[in-house]
Amino acid sequence: MDFFRINGDVLRSRFFAVWLGCIAMAGTSFTSARAQEARTDLLLPDTPDYASLSENGKHLFDGLTNNGQYRGETIIVRMRPIAEVLYNNRLQITIPGRAEAYDVHVKTIEYSDDKNYKVYGTVGESLLSVLLTSRNGMKGGIIQGPERSYEICDLGDDGQLLLGHENDAGKANFCASGIGSAIQQIQPEPDPDKSGRKPGDNAKIEPCINGIRVLFLYGNNVSPVSATNHAYNTLDVFNQTVTNSGVTSTAYVQLAGVVQTTFTTKNYKIYEDVLALSNTASVQNLCNQYKADLVLLFIWEPHDDAGGVPDPTIYHHPNSSRSFAMVVLSSPNIPVIGAHELSHLFGCNHENENFGLPYAQGYIFSGFNTLVATGTAPGSKILYYSNPNKTFAGSPMGDATHNNAKVVTDKSPIVKALRPEPNVLNGWISGPTSGYEYQVYTYEAIAKCGSPPYTYQWKESTDGINYSGNGTGEFYNVGLYHNGNHLFYLKLKITSADGQVVEHWAQIWVNDDPNGGYRKGQKENDSLHTESGDVVLRPNPTSGRVELIFNAERDMKVEVDLADLNGRAPMQDLSFQCTTGRNVIALDLAGKGLASGIYVVTARGGSRVIRKKVIYQPAMKP
Repeated sequence: MDFFRINGDVLRSRFFAVWLGCIAMAGTSFTSARAQEARTDLLLPDTPDYASLSENGKHLFDGLTNNGQYRGETIIVRMRPIAEVLYNNRLQITIPGRAEAYDVHVKTIEYSDDKNYKVYGTVGESLLSVLLTSRNGMKGGIIQGPERSYEICDLGDDGQLLLGHENDAGKANFCASGIGSAIQQIQPEPDPDKSGRKPGDNAKIEPCINGIRVLFLYGNNVSPVSATNHAYNTLDVFNQTVTNSGVTSTAYVQLAGVVQTTFTTKNYKIYEDVLALSNTASVQNLCNQYKADLVLLFIWEPHDDAGGVPDPTIYHHPNSSRSFAMVVLSSPNIPVIGAHELSHLFGCNHENENFGLPYAQGYIFSGFNTLVATGTAPGSKILYYSNPNKTFAGSPMGDATHNNAKVVTDKSPIVKALRPEPNVLNGWISGPTSGYEYQVYTYEAIAKCGSPPYTYQWKESTDGINYSGNGTGEFYNVGLYHNGNHLFYLKLKITSADGQVVEHWAQIWVNDDPNGGYRKGQKENDSLHTESGDVVLRPNPTSGRVELIFNAERDMKVEVDLADLNGRAPMQDLSFQCTTGRNVIALDLAGKGLASGIYVVTARGGSRVIRKKVIYQPAMKP
C-alpha cells in the first residue's frame, strides 16, 4: 500500500518534465490480482492446560479465578498477533473445545504495535461485540457470542485466559434488580446557581481537561492481577459504549489507579454495602489522593446482586459523595456489569424507572438490551446506550423517555468535575471524520494538561496497523485515500515538556472522489481500478529517480499522465510501447524545479488503470 503526507505549504502550482522509458522483461498479467489469502484464526489451535503453565502463569491463573472459585468456564488460549489475522476488515475466532466459530466484522482499529492496540468489531453483522485490547503486551477484552460470552484476561508469556459463561447465567440478579420497582414521580432537575453550579456539585474544574477518572479498589481476598485485568476491560467496555452510542468524547473514562483497600463488606446487601463504602473515611481519602471522579470496588463475597450503586431513588446521580459502585467477581461478564454500574453514576436508569431525568431509561428491543437495561441476561446486552437516534435493522434503540446516551452526554461535565483535575497529559486529533479520496484535509493536534511546549508526531495508514510517515507540527495536512476498504487512519503522538506521552488515533471514512480523482473532461469509463499488489513504485519518497514497475498481460501501448492532487495535469497522454511481462517506467525528478509535495502518476493499458502517489522531497543542498 502507499502512504503519503503533506506537511506545511507543499501544494504549489509548479510542475516538471520527466524522462520516461519502458524496459520490457518477462512476467505475467497487467494488474493481476493478488490471490485472496484465507483468514487465520485469532486463537492458536494448541490449548495449554494448567499443568503446562509456568509458575508465573499459574500465579496469574489462580489470581483470576480466586484459586478456582470462579464458577464459570476457564479456557487457556494463545492469541496470534492481530496484524497476522486481520484480513479485509475480518478475523476469525474459534473457541477451543467448542463448536463455536465467530466471524468478526472489524469496525475500528487503534494500533501502535503488537503490544499496544484496541480492535472493536461485531459478530458478523449482529450487535454482539468483540473487543480485543493490549496494553504493553497485557491482553484483554470480551467476546459476545449468541449463547456464550467470554472475558479475555492475560497470563503473561503463557497466553490468555477466557472466563466463559452461558448468557443466561446471573440473569436473576444482574444489577440491583429492586431499584425502581415502585413508580415514583419524576423529580425536576435543580436550577444552577449564578456560578453555573448545581446543588451538590463540586467546584468548577481548571482549564486543564482530562478524561473522567475511575479508581478501582479491591479487598484483601482479591488478587491485584484479577483487579487490574477486570479494571482495564471495564474501562474498554464503557468507552466502546460511549463511542458506539454517539456520546460526546468528554464522557470517556480513564484509569486513576488499581488499589487495595481495607474496607470489608457488612451484610452482603449490595445497596447497604456500597453506601457504607461511600461513607468510609479511608476510601474517601484514596479517592481524593488519586483524584478519582468515580470509584468501583471489586469483591468476591456473594451479594444479593451482581453489582450496585448507592440507591439512586434516594441519592440522585451524579453525586460527588455517592460516586461509588461495587461488582461481585463471581458474577458472569464482569466488564459489562462494571460499565453498567459506572453508567448509573452518571444518572442512567434501568428501563421503566421513573426517577431522576425523565429520559434516563434503558431500552429493550428486538431481543437486545442496551447497556443499562436489566433485560434477561448479561450476554444479550449490547454495548449501546438507549438512543432514539440510533437504529438497528430499522428498529430505534430508544425513544423520548429512553435516551441514556443523552444522559451521559449531559452529565459527563458534572462527573468530570467531581474531583480536582490532575495534570495528566491528554490529547486528541481534531478534524473531519470523513472525506473524499485524493482531497486534502487539515487535522489539528489538541493537547491539554502536562507542561507546554508540546511536540507532535503524525503517522498514517490505510489498514490501521501498518503506519508510515513522520509529520510534525500542531497541524497536519493530508490527502485521503484508501486501500479498497474506504478507511484511512491517523496516529498522533504528543509529548509534553515534562516528559509525559500520549497517543491518539482517528479513523476516517473515505468516499471515492465524485470525479474518480481525474481531471475534468476525462473519459467517464476511465474508472479507478483496485491497485494490484504486483505494482510497485520505488523509492517513495524520492529526491530523484523513481520507478513504476508493473506486469503487462500482452504487448500494449501504455499512456502515462502526471497530475497534482487537484487534478491539474501538466503532462498527459504520453504514449509508450510496453511488452508482455515485467515493465519499468523510470522517472528522474531531480533538477526539474519541483516543489516538495505529492503527485499522482497514472498509467493506462487497455481497460486497466494503475494510479500511484509519489512524494517528492528535493535533496538538501550542501
